[in-house]
Amino acid sequence: MLSSRREKCTQALIKNGLDAVLFATGANLQYIAETTSFYWQRSCMKNMPGYTSAYEMPEALAYLDKEGELTIITTPRNKDCFPNCKVVLSYMDQMEDTLAPFVKARKLGLGSDQNKWLEETVKAIDPCIETVLAEEIWDDIRCIKDENEIKHMTWMAEFTDEAVMHVVNNFKEGMTMREAEDCLMQYGFEHGIDDFSFPPTIGFKRKNQMPVEIPFDYDREQTLTKGTGIAFDIGFMHKGYCSDWGRSLYYGKAPEIVKEGYRALHHGQLNMISKIKPYETNINQLYGYILEGVSEFGYQDYLRFRDSGGLGHQIGIDCHEHPLVNNGVDYILKPGMIFCSEPKMIYYGIMYMRIEDMVLVTEDGAVSLSKFPRDLFEIAAE
Repeated sequence: MLSSRREKCTQALIKNGLDAVLFATGANLQYIAETTSFYWQRSCMKNMPGYTSAYEMPEALAYLDKEGELTIITTPRNKDCFPNCKVVLSYMDQMEDTLAPFVKARKLGLGSDQNKWLEETVKAIDPCIETVLAEEIWDDIRCIKDENEIKHMTWMAEFTDEAVMHVVNNFKEGMTMREAEDCLMQYGFEHGIDDFSFPPTIGFKRKNQMPVEIPFDYDREQTLTKGTGIAFDIGFMHKGYCSDWGRSLYYGKAPEIVKEGYRALHHGQLNMISKIKPYETNINQLYGYILEGVSEFGYQDYLRFRDSGGLGHQIGIDCHEHPLVNNGVDYILKPGMIFCSEPKMIYYGIMYMRIEDMVLVTEDGAVSLSKFPRDLFEIAAE
């Protein structure tokens, strides 16, 4: 008997006129195998404009046919990572030979991870097989999290809050940005976290010292002194799922304009969350709710990406999942979706400001899984 997940994925395969799909190391392989113990490092920042891969050769393959038969081909080291799956052992330089007997499809969907390798391998097995890109085939399924996924990602958000508070409590004047990031990383690994969703950033910028017009251009040897704006962008990966988190803080007494702007940004975020109605609210409405709330404080001119409404992304096995959150995406929110909302402001010559919350759509609204104190902005300088 097929699991509910595999049944849905198989039906999507059939709906798209495919005989089978083939995925290499990546999110879709983990999803269809229903495993949380197979480790692979994400390259999440590269999948925003399109799909790319950090790997040239697969460490594992998943072949699902239209009867729902799933075959995992992997290296001996990973043989215990795929419970309840048919596992065939191979080696990275023999994957082609091991895969060949299972490929019976005439029309085969391929994933984007290691796509060149997949395409060349399938054509070597049978040049008459028609191949199509199928990376997005399960996006509508994957974006609705089940009960276990929601429970785990709720824990991930809580842990991320705790880790950042640990860093905040250990800020010391004169510490470098690199030292602050190392403090965060050490806390995660000491508590058993598997990895990070992406390289963590705890960015230091002082007023008029560095061009905040390039907000991501940081010197990691920059030191923490009075008048430093701090921008967090961090995420952990544990048991196959990601968190993503953002806040801005100020070391010392903050200028009133940014202190009040931070309140406005949070007000906009909370306004957006309060307006969500499952099965009614469209993703392309969310930025407008942020803008509405920020405008109540008169800070709308500082808000970034007003032309595109760029706001965020879904999150789960990958840090950046689809559908993305911007004005150009036509997609109705449904219970079980978890997205990251990351509105940003920029105060030229003063600081770059961001917040980011993981937001869960529920049966009757939405809640922020991120619980970090919204009134914490100024950090008392030594």
